[in-house]
Amino acid sequence: MKQKYGIILIDTIELVIRIYEADDTEWKLLHYYDNQFDTLKLGHAIEVADIAEIIADFLTTEPAQHVVEWKTCTRRLTSLFVTELATITSLPIENITPLREQELLSKGIFTELW
Repeated sequence: MKQKYGIILIDTIELVIRIYEADDTEWKLLHYYDNQFDTLKLGHAIEVADIAEIIADFLTTEPAQHVVEWKTCTRRLTSLFVTELATITSLPIENITPLREQELLSKGIFTELW
């Protein structure tokens, strides 16, 4: 049976959401969403509430329906920022260090190539 899984990636300049459909043999990208943080339009640096609002708005859309599990990761954000965002959104968030990013990239390349 195919299940839908979502990944939310956040850093200082953008938020990316990818939704996959997976079964025992393959992963298929169903939906891709990208929000570049336009601080000039906002009139201020991106804040926790801004990101939480973007996530909340997206989670009400049709592509986000029936996702069985969300993985949320951040990079280049302070621990306090990540903790506040996790509290507001009720999503567990992993703050990706450069070493962890390399590990995940290597696993992804390995999985794709073999």
